[in-house]
Amino acid sequence: MKRVYSAPTSTNLELTEACNVKCTHCYNFWREDSMGGNSLTIEKLDIVLDKLIEAGVFHIVLTGGEPFAKFKLLTHGLKRLRDANISASVNTNLMLATDEKCKILADLGLDHVLTSLPSSDPLVNDQIMQKVGAFELIMDGIAAARRNNIRVSVNHVVSLANYKSVYETAKKVAEVGGQKIFITKAVPPTYSKDPEKDGYITDPKQMKEALDAALQAKADFGISIGTLVSYPLCFLGDLEKYKDFIGRGCPGQRGTRFSVNSTGETHACVHEEKAYGNLFESSVKEVYANMSDWHDGSLRYEGCKGCRYADVCESGCRMASLGFTGSLKEKDPLYVGPHAFTKHYELDGFKELEEKLDAGEKMRAPKRLKFRDEEDFVLLNIRWGNTISIPTDLGEKIKGFQSLGTLFTLADFDDAHRDLVIGLVLKDALETPNYEILNYRENVGLSLNLESLATA
Repeated sequence: MKRVYSAPTSTNLELTEACNVKCTHCYNFWREDSMGGNSLTIEKLDIVLDKLIEAGVFHIVLTGGEPFAKFKLLTHGLKRLRDANISASVNTNLMLATDEKCKILADLGLDHVLTSLPSSDPLVNDQIMQKVGAFELIMDGIAAARRNNIRVSVNHVVSLANYKSVYETAKKVAEVGGQKIFITKAVPPTYSKDPEKDGYITDPKQMKEALDAALQAKADFGISIGTLVSYPLCFLGDLEKYKDFIGRGCPGQRGTRFSVNSTGETHACVHEEKAYGNLFESSVKEVYANMSDWHDGSLRYEGCKGCRYADVCESGCRMASLGFTGSLKEKDPLYVGPHAFTKHYELDGFKELEEKLDAGEKMRAPKRLKFRDEEDFVLLNIRWGNTISIPTDLGEKIKGFQSLGTLFTLADFDDAHRDLVIGLVLKDALETPNYEILNYRENVGLSLNLESLATA
């Protein structure tokens, strides 16, 4: 049975529709009709935040539009979230960032932003963002963030216009101090009438070329890589080689995330135009329940039935399916089929850690762990937006160890949970204070559900 949550674990919260660029791949469906016309007020932001806090959301991404365009609103939101002990990050193009503003945000506890960089070539970058000088403004913004100890990740949205420049773009991100680059396939927005003509990639070979370039950049420059849109795992095929792009799955289908517009309307996916209720009229749990088709497996492509990775992959990106076929239930354009797997996924370091834990290596449950009780399971928030589900009895045991502050060993857990506990150490949920595990965290995937992987 697919686990269905009572509410999302993280939320993309749009502060404003105002934006200083008009990227050709922008997913915001409203941009042709009301670009810049809607923004939250502080009073309305408080209403939304109160409801998200009440629902037990662990992490909130403050986004837009461009959130720096409403800086007072942004700082108010960060202060509210800090005081409520909810982690936050900001999605921004950083073009309006200054040292003064970044210091204010850092003092409010912001330690991470996600920015956009379509290309390391200033001309191509500015053409995609439809703003002359955008490249230099982004570079200046990244520098300001880094000078104020704010980590910067870069979303490199890949289309036919830039898929051959992934390596050079990753190199540039590494040079300016970016910690990670996401190689994210461009998804046709709802206003795209002809996705192929508009330059969206459908050829698996072209997308693989982009991913291979990212892998080479990782090897050459030491930068972490990933994706913000789910790739069909059968498209990846060699899951050992492409493990950096596994784990996220589809947040909308997993039920971990939903988005809230600056009008209060809610969506299962940030790319989605369909609304499921307004938070100024309904509770988080009420609108979330209206998204049941996303959460119960109904939107998976028929051809994915029986695939061992169905619960991890969720049939790839449903909005890509909608953009190219007109249906959320059809195949992702990069879908290949279950026959395409050549190497399967394994958690790096599992066997080595297993030997250590079997020998009595001590573990601890750090204070940063947060829990949310669901009807038949527990949600465990590791940090930021990284949340996974675990059995209730295991959750209660970990809560107990955390409360007492005591060390424990693998022998303290039932045999049925043995492999899951080892996985929790590899996921950095449980710590081994006397044993350092090297080179594993980037390979376990953002919010990778270990229970789904265990059944694969």
